[in-house]
Amino acid sequence: MSWVHNHIVLPLAQPERHRGLARRLHALERFDSLPRNEQQSVQQQRVRAILNHAAESCPWYHDAFRATGFRAADWKLGQPIGLPAVTRDILRSCGQQMCSERFERSQLAIAATGGTTSAPARIWRDREGLRDKTALQFHLNRLAGFDQGARVMLIWGAEHDLAQRPSWRWRFYEETLLRRRTVHAGALTPQFYETSLATLNRLRPEVLYGYSGSTTRFAEWLRTTNAHFHRPRRIIVTAEPLTLADRSTLEEVFQCQVTEHYGSRELGMIAAQCPAGRYHFHPWACNVELIPAGDCAFGSMYQLIVTDLLNRGMPLIRYETGDCVLVVDSPCLCGSWYPSVTTILGRSCENLTRADGSIMPGLILNLIGPGEGKGFSAVRQVQLIQKTVRRMHLRFVAEGEPRRIEQELRTLTKEIDHQVGDAIQWTFEPVAEIPRERSGKLRLVISEVTELSRESPAGPEPSPIDSVA
Repeated sequence: MSWVHNHIVLPLAQPERHRGLARRLHALERFDSLPRNEQQSVQQQRVRAILNHAAESCPWYHDAFRATGFRAADWKLGQPIGLPAVTRDILRSCGQQMCSERFERSQLAIAATGGTTSAPARIWRDREGLRDKTALQFHLNRLAGFDQGARVMLIWGAEHDLAQRPSWRWRFYEETLLRRRTVHAGALTPQFYETSLATLNRLRPEVLYGYSGSTTRFAEWLRTTNAHFHRPRRIIVTAEPLTLADRSTLEEVFQCQVTEHYGSRELGMIAAQCPAGRYHFHPWACNVELIPAGDCAFGSMYQLIVTDLLNRGMPLIRYETGDCVLVVDSPCLCGSWYPSVTTILGRSCENLTRADGSIMPGLILNLIGPGEGKGFSAVRQVQLIQKTVRRMHLRFVAEGEPRRIEQELRTLTKEIDHQVGDAIQWTFEPVAEIPRERSGKLRLVISEVTELSRESPAGPEPSPIDSVA
């Protein structure tokens, strides 16, 4: 079944994305089979090739190379690339100058960065690079036990990724050729849960693929019902960090292995979790740099900087992903040398800043906030907005006796006070639903702390219900 899909069905049905798919998959398999020294030699050549390409054909990079005096020939594997990091602000202001002059604009496909923590910026991809990125995602899926042609149910949060009023051709492509059904998880309503259950039992998918948080909330809902439900043989989650508690819930409810993939709209899918639990970044597709970003309760944090090796239309060299990660020095038990991290903490601006300047990952709210088995019965959801280092605003969804709600909020804020280690001024805002980002993601922690607000006094006493932008 997968051979037919990868060689015939997908290349014919959607050549824009799948032309040469089988050949590209074979190249990835061959790379994975090479000895380590040969893989590293290939990666070094690929990094130098994208550096030379950018220096020669992209005005912005040409100026950056000249200003720094850095040369691609001087770079060696394991060393930092001697160029300034690329941020979203740079993409927004200089995107046109970062495109390669070797491509006509009609030869490039337009996309956009994710909009979770800042306004999205346009990016352009050459079509060969787009096909390579698709092949890499399929390759990582294969390593997790999911190949094209298998029945798959998607639980997806980004509405703009889904076809609106799909034509019969699109439905034929999605539902018949790909054997795929998608459930929109933009709002976790009773209708979402009922629709997901009906789709799960009707399709009987071999793979459940979706947003980490939405898929877990569906699993928690299933655990509270007496309904019969189909269990897939594999779960793949992405888009949001997966906590240990959420992984445990998914494995308990569906009784199958859970794999997490990491990627972004700018870079595509570039990393997958191995059986030992680490997230390995595929060296055929990217080069990774880890920049120290301070200490937290879980250990030393690093900022994730990635160089994309697949997009020649608009090279992204030393791109600031905005994500923070944890690492260890010991080799991975799976035997792979591919660059790896142990934990993806999420966006750096979704961390909490203490008064002394140290950082506490916002992921902590997943561990101490409302959820299965945590003693919360009235408070269902929370979103924490850090206004300054000593001011916190809490949005919450709750139902039940006011006294019980107040008690649970007091328990939660007391624990956060303890974790942050400072006297916090709290304001509260009851809401019917925690708003989701345009990307479909649900941000549990939002930091509005700037360098100025870290150093400034706490300011005047806030009102009981503080407005949040």
